[in-house]
Amino acid sequence: MTESPEEFFEDPDIGIDPRRYVSDYFRMARHEVPATSADGYPTMVGRCPVEDHQRSSGGGLRIGSLLTNVDSLGGLTAGFAVLPQWIVTSSMMATISELEHVGPLRIDSRVLRRGRTSVVTSLEVVDEGASQQRVATVTATFAILDAGDMELGFSRPLVVPMAPARDDPPAPETFFAIEPSRGPLTRLRLDDRLRNPWGILHGGGIAMLSDVGACRAAAAATGRREEQLAASDTVLHYLRPSRVGPIEARAEVIGSRRGRTLVRVPMHDVGADGRLVALASVVVLDLHPGS
Repeated sequence: MTESPEEFFEDPDIGIDPRRYVSDYFRMARHEVPATSADGYPTMVGRCPVEDHQRSSGGGLRIGSLLTNVDSLGGLTAGFAVLPQWIVTSSMMATISELEHVGPLRIDSRVLRRGRTSVVTSLEVVDEGASQQRVATVTATFAILDAGDMELGFSRPLVVPMAPARDDPPAPETFFAIEPSRGPLTRLRLDDRLRNPWGILHGGGIAMLSDVGACRAAAAATGRREEQLAASDTVLHYLRPSRVGPIEARAEVIGSRRGRTLVRVPMHDVGADGRLVALASVVVLDLHPGS
């Protein structure tokens, strides 16, 4: 029987750091490469396995999972560039070149630009188990914030090993408290374990909600089964913090052609007067068009 998310991490021997709760579920190892270039910014490298419970219908790591890892690694890269300040995610633009993965996936993250109010990072994803095949390229932007009293005591250069594998882990929808449904409306409960150190929903929750919500809406609009579809290219904007919940994805199919369905996914914080907190555009691919 699949464990609940709470049971999954309740073993005291695992010693989960609340700042790494989401990353450790995805088992992403991270290490910092000290700066060698003139800009003085370090780079980050992440590695994550492609486990069966994380796979999409395309055969590889589902896009919501991939973008969660990108958000975590890109956030560290941007955060180290602005210390003693810190960051929150503003947007991600992901171009996906391969849906089927062997794993592990390696993510290389570097700073493209450090401005007065924001940091732009570039992240390249390759499949080490498939001869370094390119999987995705992502550009992510992070807003710079005053860290306040948040603890930022990192040991540098940062090295975080891959979390141990667990038996029968929960699916990403279960981990992120995404409720079962069909059609264009999908809800995520904002459980406390999903909050980042600022007290708001981890960016990976929004990424996973956009993936699931887009696929459900595309299935309803096209008459296909969800297992025949997979999310692909995604543009995601974080507009306001998600603090109350539930977070509701109200997906709208914009159009569908030749096995590609474009879905617009506005996400609203129902408990905060329904305010718009994020907006995604997701390309959903029909993996067996014409069948």
